[in-house]
Amino acid sequence: MFSNLDKVAVLLNEVAEQTILPRFQNLSEGDVSYKEGGETVTIADTETEELIEKRLVNLFPGSQVIGEEKVARSPGLLQKLDERELTWVIDPIDGTNNFARGRGIFKTMLALLYQGKTVAGWIFGPVHKDMLEARSGEGAFLNGKKLNITGAINSLDQSVGTLHGSEDQDPVIRKSLEKNRSKLNTVKTLRCAGADYERLATAKTQFALFTRLMPWDHLPGEIIHREAGGYGACLDRTAYNYSAYNKQGLLLASNEELWNEIHHRLIRP
Repeated sequence: MFSNLDKVAVLLNEVAEQTILPRFQNLSEGDVSYKEGGETVTIADTETEELIEKRLVNLFPGSQVIGEEKVARSPGLLQKLDERELTWVIDPIDGTNNFARGRGIFKTMLALLYQGKTVAGWIFGPVHKDMLEARSGEGAFLNGKKLNITGAINSLDQSVGTLHGSEDQDPVIRKSLEKNRSKLNTVKTLRCAGADYERLATAKTQFALFTRLMPWDHLPGEIIHREAGGYGACLDRTAYNYSAYNKQGLLLASNEELWNEIHHRLIRP
């Protein structure tokens, strides 16, 4: 069933060459629009998602595909996902605002679900050709080099990380973050979840909190971080999965002990 997975990284690179890079720093006024809610979308987002879907279905006949732009047009698709099917979850361009402004910090993100569980993930940077990938139980890799963050910094005082707020975040969580964020050493987000997951998986940062939990933003990064030796869970301490987009937040850290300490400092009354 998974015999063609080695071809996925090549597929993502080929699609980026065809639909993303020709548009990078080359968008016309009519190539940029806004979805309901004000999120930016470009012609490269829609073309990339459509081509990745077509290529994946050809490579894995019978699989179902959920993409960010597809769900934006048909919001009910997430609720109709059939866990019995092999399912691909696509974010064609994560960091669209960066892309639309000509900034090179953007990623193509892809996750594979089997029976509702994430079994593989890819985060690809078209500009620098950096490929993060992981398969369940097989480890995480950056450009073929295995990642291991288990021996990284685990002292909270030495740790740095990111806190990603969102306009629709839970007001109780917002209040806790405003009150307690000074208790942590934070750096600015890259405004691209995939790039921030890369920082986590390569131990450049030791923690991250996200409050917008759409599956295309987190399924690929969560499995890569986990397979690199990291620990993550929703703020209610349940595991993150594709249906957790209504949860209050997702916290990731280098290990469970650090996770617990950050959770205590951030979320306590």
